[in-house]
Amino acid sequence: MPGGEGWAEAPPTWALPVTVAGDLVLVREGGVLVSVGAICACPVGFVFYLVISLDPHPAAGWLKGVTGSRLFGFHVRTPEERESAARIVVSFPGGRTADSVASMTGVTPGEPVLSFAGGDSVIPAYAPALRAESRWWVSPLPGPGQVEFSVFLRGAVEPDGTASMDAAGIIDAASRSQVLWPGVEPAPP
Repeated sequence: MPGGEGWAEAPPTWALPVTVAGDLVLVREGGVLVSVGAICACPVGFVFYLVISLDPHPAAGWLKGVTGSRLFGFHVRTPEERESAARIVVSFPGGRTADSVASMTGVTPGEPVLSFAGGDSVIPAYAPALRAESRWWVSPLPGPGQVEFSVFLRGAVEPDGTASMDAAGIIDAASRSQVLWPGVEPAPP
């Protein structure tokens, strides 16, 4: 459904998604790598994988000043976690955005959704491998133009990194997705 006519709160179980070619690097500096990849589209949205990796050698710099038990995390439940809070924002052509922080408070039907859909959303300070691989759901599909992914690390106000791609690849993949059986998700009001 090009142009974002379909909408769903979570990845549908009734569609077989199609993978979009290409990965995006949002941050690659100072011992940090953040990338978006394996974008998989279906008629009502797309899933992407977000990978955050820290080089273990300069990680001591990340460990300084850590008051809690984590280096990064997408949930904020305590004041200490506010310092390590990370978020991801997806900007649609035309200016609409979907923000991982907004999805923590609930989904508003008809508004863009960006919600955690599985994987590791935290890098604990004590982990032997300083890496988190998470999966995120975005709905509806974007319209024609550029889709931008921005990552904010450690409570940052400005993005630490941004990358964009032409939405045509996502829209094309969604058009090739196969519907396995009729959907049950409600349409936006």
